[in-house]
Amino acid sequence: MKNDSEKISLSIELKRKAIHLSSSVIPVSYYFIERNPLLIILTTAFAAMVIIDILRMRSEFVRKVYGKFLGDILRPHENKSERIYFTGGTYIILAFLLCILIFEKNIAILSMLIIVFCDSAAAIAGKVFGKHHIGNKTMEGSISFFLTGVILFFVVIKPDNIVLIISGVISLMLITVFELLPVKIDDNLSVPLMFGILFSLLTKTDFLI
Repeated sequence: MKNDSEKISLSIELKRKAIHLSSSVIPVSYYFIERNPLLIILTTAFAAMVIIDILRMRSEFVRKVYGKFLGDILRPHENKSERIYFTGGTYIILAFLLCILIFEKNIAILSMLIIVFCDSAAAIAGKVFGKHHIGNKTMEGSISFFLTGVILFFVVIKPDNIVLIISGVISLMLITVFELLPVKIDDNLSVPLMFGILFSLLTKTDFLI
């Protein structure tokens, strides 16, 4: 049986990932909204979140209001007051903005969905089933990350040839390993961009032919 601290930790993780999953509305909306209007929406949202992050660290009133509703889901470093730290939400909006700017539409959608669903699957599986630790991550979480990515790949890309399938699987394997590394860049930003770059390179070269 889990002790109280573990239950609290899982409860907070579930709340954090519920908010995380709600951001899937952005990649899904890309099927229905044209690129330029979506870029305007995301640019506005990113600017607003940066302002909120700054005020959260500089204004006692904003910090108290933010803390009342979302304080328990912040990472420890996001609560430090000696400098401004962007929250994971700010980074993920930036990542979505860059994905849409840089990548072809289906690759952008897949890259965004990977950070939303694969990251959530890894975090929850790690909390519930994790027994084999790799740093502060777990093997069980990484397996969940990869398998969720494979499902998303076939749903979004609908590959029709072996080269595309191999490119997708290799990209997912590499990004799963990358996600394990203690990279200082927030994974909400690094994971979707790295996947998009890897998959774009593999599908646009003759490396696998």
